[in-house]
Parts: sequence; C-alpha cells; structure tokens
Amino acid sequence: MGCWGKMCAGGITRFFIATRYRATGVSGDIKVNGKEMSPSSERFRQLLCYIHQDDLLRPQLMVGEIMLMAAHLKLGFKVTKAYKIDLIKHILSLLGLDHRYNVYTAKLSGGQKKRLAIALELISNPPVLYLDEPTTGLDSSSCSSCVALLKKLASQGHTIVCTIHQPSALIFEMFDKLYTVVDGYCMYQGPVRELVPFLADQQLVCPSYHNPADYLLEVAVGEHQRDLNELIRAANKKYYEDVDRYRYMSSADMSRLVATIKDNIAGKTLSKSDQDLPTVALAQFSSFDYVKPAAQELALEEIKALSGTTDISGQDRFEKKQQPLANVNELAKPPNSIQSASFIMQYLLLMKRILVCAKRNYFLLLARIVSHIFIGVIFGYLYMNVGNSATSVLGNYVYLYGSTLLLVYTGKMAVVMTFPLEIDMLTREHFNRWYKLGPYFLSMISFEIPFQSFCTALYIVISVHLTGNDHVDSFRIYYFMMLGILASLSAQAWGFFVGATLPTKLAVFLGPILAVMFSVFGFCTRYIDITPIFRWMWHLSYFRAGFHGALNAIYGMDRPLLECPDTVMYCHFRSPKVFLKYMMISDVHMSDCLLLMGIVIGVMHVLTVVTLWRKLNKR
Repeated sequence: MGCWGKMCAGGITRFFIATRYRATGVSGDIKVNGKEMSPSSERFRQLLCYIHQDDLLRPQLMVGEIMLMAAHLKLGFKVTKAYKIDLIKHILSLLGLDHRYNVYTAKLSGGQKKRLAIALELISNPPVLYLDEPTTGLDSSSCSSCVALLKKLASQGHTIVCTIHQPSALIFEMFDKLYTVVDGYCMYQGPVRELVPFLADQQLVCPSYHNPADYLLEVAVGEHQRDLNELIRAANKKYYEDVDRYRYMSSADMSRLVATIKDNIAGKTLSKSDQDLPTVALAQFSSFDYVKPAAQELALEEIKALSGTTDISGQDRFEKKQQPLANVNELAKPPNSIQSASFIMQYLLLMKRILVCAKRNYFLLLARIVSHIFIGVIFGYLYMNVGNSATSVLGNYVYLYGSTLLLVYTGKMAVVMTFPLEIDMLTREHFNRWYKLGPYFLSMISFEIPFQSFCTALYIVISVHLTGNDHVDSFRIYYFMMLGILASLSAQAWGFFVGATLPTKLAVFLGPILAVMFSVFGFCTRYIDITPIFRWMWHLSYFRAGFHGALNAIYGMDRPLLECPDTVMYCHFRSPKVFLKYMMISDVHMSDCLLLMGIVIGVMHVLTVVTLWRKLNKR
C-alpha cells in the first residue's frame, strides 16, 4: 500500500482490498515486501487483523473473560494459562484497561470499548493492524487518547493502518504517513510533515492558523479553484521521487543512520549488517516495559523503511515480528510453535461462551419456556378430554393442528434473528482467525436444538395430559413427541437459513409467510384437492409430515374403537380408521414422515453453513 509505514490516515479504497473487505467491482494486487501474496492464503491472514468501526463486543462477558476466551482461541492450549493471564494483564495495562478487568463490556465507555477491541487482537501480536475509523463516536479527549495509543503501538513494532475523517490538528500531527483519496485517486501520499510544503509547491498556501487536514479537505471539494488532476499527477510524481531517493540511499547516509542507532541502543552489540536488527528489535519488543517510549525501535523501523534491499525475506521478518508480547523466557514452548485451538477446543470454548451469555441474559430463554407452558395449559383446557371420545375427534384434530402450528412458529421465529444479530461479530472474529465457521455453527445448534426440544416436550407433556390423549398406549405419545420435536427443529433449521440469507426486515416478514405456505398443505387439504402445479410442496412440506405423522400416531397403527357416550345415538368416527380414511391420510407411513423431516433439518443446516461461508469469504 502507498501508506505502508508506522501509522497512516486517509479514506483509502485499497485499505479494504488489503483486508479482503472489498466492494463489488474493486480489484487490485497485494504485495508484502515487494512480493505478491494471495489475500485468501493463511500466511497473509496471519500478517494482519482488522478492527471494525463499530464496537462489536458481547455485553454479557467481562473484560477479563473475553480476553481469556480470545487467548484460548488464538494461542491454543499448549501455552499455559498462567502465561495467558500474564499476557492479558500486560496488554490491558498497556491500553489503560487493567482497572476494568472485572467489568462487563456493556458498562465500558466508548473509548474503553475501542481500546478493548484493539487489546483482543493484540493477543496474537499481528504485525499489521487495520482500523476502520477508530475515532468515530468518541469525544475529543477520547480521540486523542485512542490515537496516542495507536502511536505507542506503532513505536513498539506494529504497523498501524487506519482511515480517519477530518481529524483535529493535534490528532493529525500524530500520524507518520498520510494517504489521501479524492474520487478514487490519490491526492497526496507521504509524511504528514511534508503535506504543507507540498501544497505550497502547488500554489496552495495553508494559513498558519488553519488545520492542514481541514485545508486539504477544502482543496478536495474544490473550494480553492485548483485542478485536482494536476494535484493528483504531482502527488504521484512526488511519491516515485521519494521511492527512488530512499532506494538509492548512499552508503555514507546508511552508516550515519547505523551509528545513530548504536548510540541510541547504548551499549548493545550491533553488526554493521541490518540482518541483526530484527534480533535487537525482538529483545526490546519482548520486554514488559510498554510504558516507556522505545526510541531505539523507532530508529530500527526507520532503517527498515529506508533500506529497500535487505537479506531478510518477508516471511523471516514476519516470523520475527510474531514473537509474543510477554517475556519469552516465561514460556516453555517456543513462540513459533504456538498454534490456535483445535476444532474440538474451539467448539467447547464457543459452547462455554454461549452458556455463560445465556445464563446472564436468561430473560429470552425464560420467556420461551414460560410461553410453552402457558399455551400448553390454555390448549389443554380448551380441548379438555377430547383425546379418547368419538364425538370430539374433530376437536382433537384441531388441537393436533394447532400444536404443530405452535411448535413450527416458535421453532422458526425464535432463531430467525440469530444470525442478523451475530453476523457482524462473527465476521470480525472469523476474519481475525479466532475460530473456524464449523465450530461456531455446531456450538450454536448444539445449544438451540436441545433447548427447543425441551420446550417442545414441555408443551406436549402438559397439553397431552389435559386433552386426555395419554389415556391410550404410551408409545403413541412418544411418537407424537418425536414428531413434534422434529417438526419444530425443521422449522428452526428454516429459521436459521432465512435469517442467514435475507436482510433483517425481510427475514422477519418472510419467515411467517413460509410457515403459512407449508402449513396450507396439511390442514383440511387433501392431496387430490391441490392444484397439480403445487403438489410438489405437499411432498416437501415438513409441516404436513409432522401433522399427518401426529394424526397417525394418535389414531393410526390399529388403534381400537373410541368411546361413544350412551347419550349419543351414532358416532361416525368411532373407528379411527374411518376418520383417517375420510381425511385421506390412512396410507401415511411413520418412517416417511420422520425421514422427510430429518432430511429437511440436514439440508437446511448445510445451506445455512454455505450461505454463512459465502458471506464470510466473499465480501
């Protein structure tokens, strides 16, 4: 990138190309130390992390908990927990968050949330940090503190690249290098201190009392009647002149720079070759002294920026910078052998996070349980003792349909908003290599499937007892419960897919419509009455499979005659077979219903994973 260096600012289109967050129609090549690198490669992703403009933190977790979770995911379990805690404390101390260790992230201020987002990514010590407008939403004091923090991180060996709009003069001076874009073209790139002289050379004199950033913005919008095309050409010419000047730096200038570094390091042995420089930088960077300014590291960074030809490959530099923030002597295993958590450990850690968040934010879960109990009692009293009477078969039929409809709606609508609310956090954590998509999705459904099954079983137990359907063979109730659970889980799988595929408002609107469409092909609609063009939906409707399976479980499988009161002269549906034949579902096979719903659950979960994968990898 044009502004590759200590710190950069500007609305940069290539910023998003480098991080793989790109808009449609935008393309470009990414080079690291002069060599092209694929942005989809794991090696490239290890070089950088991306911090969003919004504060994407889970409000149910404390600062220490979320930091330890990130450390477990990023550093794996071959690194001791004591090392991780020590590392976390020093990172939080560096960012001024050590006193907020046991505070929930929801109670942090805007500036503290921004610093915590940075701290989470510093655990893996990425060489390059991209920040999307880090000062957005902060007051002037918090803005200054945030940029000063980034300046400190840059002085300790990180490359900080960020976009920023209309910074104050104080903040603007903190940046080392600037890349300014107007209409997609570079208007200036280079050191901030050279901006005003560059503009003066172009007959654009910035007043001494004026903020250079504001003046540059005025020029960009055309307030000073300056041809922007000429300014863009001048900026490109300056850039290439600077590159040529640094590339062919004289040996005398290089010797003077090395002598200055020797004096700054004060006593450290340094070879004349710059091959030893990363080792010295590592010795300084590995210490815990984050508060003192590292002047020698600034000098080291300058020589690396000025020397275009070096004997050290890009990968070697990357590996040198990848050393942990803490003292390497306190870790028995070499830092280069640190690996992220395995698939199983990622799944267990994410499952633990879900359980902790659910425990602390239990209102929604409690509401789902209470609603199933409440509606189970209401339905039970509405259709009291209809299960074993021949005169109330149609009432029981409506009860079974209403139960299936309830379980389908609660299963689908309870999760349709899951991914719209999670997608931003998932995108950030997945892109920054916290975990893979597989463990995340498995942990999500490992929590939702048992919970929804429990709610379904709770409703069925209550309502079946009150309606008198438990007076028959017990195996029928087990079948009914199994079919009800599968119907609810089928709807849940559809809810996940709809929420992951459609925008939020559209997902909330289309979710119930899809449930209604599937429910039409099962209630008072015989197969021969369906228009031929829609009969395929009859075969694919999980609602129809669950409802017809429930009817077959209650009235099929050779159920004996129903009770007919002595006061009634004739009971038309005394024989369950007559009722099933009348509804044209006498040929329903339980195995077909179970198989269809099982296939729906599996297929919809696979489609959901594919949809999420496309969103995470094609931006």
